[in-house]
Order: sequence, then structure tokens, then C-alpha cells
Amino acid sequence: AAIPTGMHVEAMDQWFGIDGNKIDEKSMGQRLDTMYQDTDLADQDQRLAWMDRKPAAFEASDDPFIRLAVRLYDSDMVIEEEDKDLAGRFRKARPRFMEALIAYLGSQGKAVYPDANSTLRVTFGTVKGSTPRDGLRYTPFTTLEGVVAKDTEQPPFDTPAGLLAAMRDPAQRRFADPRLGSVPVNFLSTLDSTGGNSGSPTLNARGELVGLLFDGTYESIISDWDFLPRKTRSIHVDIRYVLWVMDQLGGAGHLLDEMGVPMATELRAGAAGR
Repeated sequence: AAIPTGMHVEAMDQWFGIDGNKIDEKSMGQRLDTMYQDTDLADQDQRLAWMDRKPAAFEASDDPFIRLAVRLYDSDMVIEEEDKDLAGRFRKARPRFMEALIAYLGSQGKAVYPDANSTLRVTFGTVKGSTPRDGLRYTPFTTLEGVVAKDTEQPPFDTPAGLLAAMRDPAQRRFADPRLGSVPVNFLSTLDSTGGNSGSPTLNARGELVGLLFDGTYESIISDWDFLPRKTRSIHVDIRYVLWVMDQLGGAGHLLDEMGVPMATELRAGAAGR
């Protein structure tokens, strides 16, 4: 897609030889290859050494990545100031927006719930998958086998070798759910979560810790403005996976035993109880 002229960074275009929206991918690829070949920044000691150097050293450097950073500095500072100005105007307008929102919802007999930043926020829901659109289905749970299947040995799906080995070992199933036939990793729920909820404890109907909320599905991005029961889903790490990692990789099995953590068949944290 074409990038509007006003959004181009002139120093970046000049560095890579970009003319408007005309990009020579071969030439750019060669330039990037050369940059990676000629830089010393892949070495950690070299990177750390730059932390103590003066601005003049950066300006005199022949490292391609540092040269690019120096060229981009002025435009980066302009963008930073624009961002600060925009953030300030948003901050100034937000109280008026909230006053209007509270008044409107009040006229509809509805309450405004707080976000999760420094406020107590309790939300209720059930474990449930979703089918946000044709051909796409989110199951309620993911399992160890799913992690293995998605491993590509490249970020973001580069699973540590030790973790993969344990996942592939059928004997390492201390916290397996008999209904899933595997150790559950994550699960979806209909909880109405928001910014600041990451790390929130997830409790079942008996008040037992069954997971930690850490994200939401792609379709949940607009949930602060419009909660869609069919599509909005929060994502939680299953506490049984946390215990499994502690046992298999953390070498903390003795701590689990000492704390009296039961086997999975004794845990009452399954989907029916959530």
C-alpha cells in the first residue's frame, strides 16, 4: 500500500534510495545485507561499549546502523515532540469525554465501569471458544501438542529445545486434563478485560486459582468501546501449565509436593468448574 507523502521520513528514504513509493526490493535487500555484514553491533560487548561513548563518537562512527541512527535522530525528535503534543491534547480532552460518556450512559440507566489500572475490577464469564468469522475457529483450550505443532524454530514460535523435549515426552503428563488428554496451556473466556488486566488472577466458581489473564484475541481489540459476546475473548494461561513448567523445567517439583499441589486428576480446575 502507498504511504502518504507526509508520512515519509526523508532521511530513511535517502538511506535506502526510496523514491516516493517506488521501492527497489532487490537494491534494498542488498543494502540491508551489507549493513548486517559491516556492523559490529551483533556482538554484545560492542553494544554495551557504546553506552559509555560521547555523541561525537556516534557521529564519527562508520558502523552502518549507527550512521543510520544518527541520520534519523533529528526526524525522530520531531516525531517525538509531535507525539507528546498529541498525547497532551488527548489528556486534556479525556475528562470532557468521560463526563459526556458518564452522562450519556446515566441517561440510559447504565453504569461506567473502571479500567484495571489501580482500581478493583471484577468481571465474570465462562470458558468458551469462538468462531469470529468463516473458516476460523478458536477452541476453548490449547495444549502441549499445539505448542509443538506451531514451533518453527524462528521467533515468535521458537520454543526452547528443553521445553519441546518435555512436551514430546508422553510420560511427562503430571498435570494433564483427562478430558483433553494433555496438559492445557491457555484457555479462552468471555471475561470483559481491558488495559491493565494482564496478570490478573482467574478464579473458578469455587474461588480456586485456575489461571492468569494475559491477553485478548484480535477481535477483542475494540471491546472497550463495543463488547461483542460472540467474538470477544480473553486469553489466560492455565495454572496447570504453570505448575507443569515449574515441575518439568523449573526443577521445583519438590516445592509443589511440599505445598501439597495435587495431581491433575485431583485438581478441580477443569472447564466444567470454571
